[in-house]
Amino acid sequence: MKFVEIEKKETGSRELSDRGKTEVSSQRFVSATTDADEWLLATHGRTFHFATRFFSSQHRHQVATLYAFFRVLDDLVDKPAEGCRPEDIRKELDSWKEWFTAGFSFPAPREPHGTRLAAVLDAHPVPIPVFLDFLDGIASDLEPQEMGDFRALYRYCYCVAGTVGLAMAHMLGATSAQALEAAQSLGIGMQLTNILRDVGGDLASGRIYLPQEDLARFGSSPAHLYRLYKEQRGPDERFRALMRYEIARAHRYYAAGMSGVWLLPHNCRLPILIAGRLYRRILTVIEHNGFDVIRSRAATGFPEKVYEASIALMLHRLWHRGEAPCLETEVLLES
Repeated sequence: MKFVEIEKKETGSRELSDRGKTEVSSQRFVSATTDADEWLLATHGRTFHFATRFFSSQHRHQVATLYAFFRVLDDLVDKPAEGCRPEDIRKELDSWKEWFTAGFSFPAPREPHGTRLAAVLDAHPVPIPVFLDFLDGIASDLEPQEMGDFRALYRYCYCVAGTVGLAMAHMLGATSAQALEAAQSLGIGMQLTNILRDVGGDLASGRIYLPQEDLARFGSSPAHLYRLYKEQRGPDERFRALMRYEIARAHRYYAAGMSGVWLLPHNCRLPILIAGRLYRRILTVIEHNGFDVIRSRAATGFPEKVYEASIALMLHRLWHRGEAPCLETEVLLES
């Protein structure tokens, strides 16, 4: 905020008073809208919300604002309001593209979401193509999805989740090629987890994200999946073999993604490590449930969250102790 120089003392006092009122009003607005973003995160992203508690308050607010943007638009497509037509949704997504491309120079399609997001991006620039790719990804869900092979699924996972990982990395200050590649992989691993845990829900909506190539590999097909869903008798051996294969693939992306946690600034590592471990834990829950993701949706409970957070905290401390001697050496060399 810039203030003009005041020539007269009494005029300066009056303007300083007005400025104080404006700043208090602005702080209240930011507080209220930030609370709305955090409420959205706590309500719709409970696993990630648990992890964000380990951020500083400033980072937590910024992460909540970023999450709110992605979540609101994802829900716009997946859970449209009654009477909202696909063409209306597509029109809004196109308006968001114009807003990003124009550098936030006019009000966003949804305010105050746009204002809050623009403030975050002014402080922590994220390449605009990241958001454009995200908008393309969720727009693809306006039509029936069919993934012929993993290349198609990978592209979809990158657009709807890998982009989120990239935006987070840029916002947290990790912009090396290695860090960005890891962030993208972690986002893809998380999206694969969402797809695997939501097989039943997606079937109910007429969607199948599992690649047709993989279904055929294990003697399955869309008709086979719909039969399992309609009969509600749980997975058969073909489906369990398919799930083992897909879970192993997701683990590989987690391994690649989690390796980049240590490239983040020190005060941002723990929450991302917790988030990654918690999402990866869902794969273990799926296995413990006999791979039955058709009749139920796997989730981690509070004890599991505490357990994974404890391990993450221990790893975080061990890593920091290993770094400390290196940091001390750097200080000595600089002095």
